[in-house]
Amino acid sequence: MPPGAIVNIQGLSPVDDPEYRYKMPTVYGKIEGRGNGIKTVIPNICAVATSLHRSPAEVNKFFGCELGAQTKYDESTERAVVNGAHNDVVLGDMMHRYIEKFVLCPNCGLPESDYRFKGESIYHSCKACGAKEMLDMSHKLTTFILAQRKKEKNAAKAAEKERKKGDKADKDGDGGEKKKKKKDKEKKEKDSDDDKKKKKKDKDKKEKKKKSKKKEKTDENGDVADDLAKVEVTDDAVDDTGAMDLAVDATKKYLADNPEAKVDDIVEVVVNQQMASALKSFDKIFIYVKAVITPDFFKKKEIAKAAPVIMKITGGNDIMERHLISAIECICADKPSIFPVMIKQLFDEDALEEDTIFAWAGEGRSEYTVPSLDEETRAKLRAEAEPVVAWLQESDDDSDDSGD
Repeated sequence: MPPGAIVNIQGLSPVDDPEYRYKMPTVYGKIEGRGNGIKTVIPNICAVATSLHRSPAEVNKFFGCELGAQTKYDESTERAVVNGAHNDVVLGDMMHRYIEKFVLCPNCGLPESDYRFKGESIYHSCKACGAKEMLDMSHKLTTFILAQRKKEKNAAKAAEKERKKGDKADKDGDGGEKKKKKKDKEKKEKDSDDDKKKKKKDKDKKEKKKKSKKKEKTDENGDVADDLAKVEVTDDAVDDTGAMDLAVDATKKYLADNPEAKVDDIVEVVVNQQMASALKSFDKIFIYVKAVITPDFFKKKEIAKAAPVIMKITGGNDIMERHLISAIECICADKPSIFPVMIKQLFDEDALEEDTIFAWAGEGRSEYTVPSLDEETRAKLRAEAEPVVAWLQESDDDSDDSGD
């Protein structure tokens, strides 16, 4: 087999299916140097890692852990080095072990898992079957993964700190200009809102006039006027609310008729409903959440049951997770006290990342907030969630301290 040939992603058990859709290039090495300075360079480490949705540094470190050798990965040059001479057979065998332990879902065996972190523990979170299984925390590589996670979080915090400093400097040095721009923007938004209100008012008048004419006509002909009143154009016909309600009802019906439906089948139904209703892509999460979560969610354990599908729909994408929070805000608008319970359960089920919750908590009204949610209700929801956010921040700080 030529170096870098494309093969099926497999662990210790071979996968011979030619139609198997999970592929990767075979790993190969180039031996350089001699004597005590001999080493093996892995030219295609990035291609291999990308196909497995893992970092090149992590894959390279695994070789070192298993072979008892020093390793080095230079991110700027994408050069991976393992000390010692190791042929392609040995590297291939190590690759299968890595995939078995750190890539494949322990439940369904597919390479669809991402890492989820809880304190000093790492879990497989499978996007295919929804399973959550802890990694073998006794393996040396887990220490490296946790250290990398901490570095990334610290880098993100530092970047955010620098951004805030820059914003403050701009505000201090250019305050007058910014205030002027802000006022101009607010004026434009106000004018735009006034225009929209005026257009809506004109449209409502036309619709009422139209309805009145239809009513008079049907009364003259002796028809039932009440039937026409039922088909008047409502606000639902002007926005997406009606389409959303239809999609939610259709999803509810499917779930009621198919109580044993698989995760992928449910997701397919939700996506089809979203597309058929001409809704936006992120509305998928609104459709599903509104279809399955009720005020009695806690007793019925609805969030635990729905988590695998939610995770499949969001795909671990922070933008989709922000829309998930917006969907929960809508559900809890009339009863803000249940909002933090839902957020906590979604976090516990790995359907929400703590970073997403922090991002939501650190902002005011944003582009993710649905227009129908008034500011007073949004503020109540934010206040109710404060204890959960504080608990997550304390846990996060404790985790960072324990790793020092």
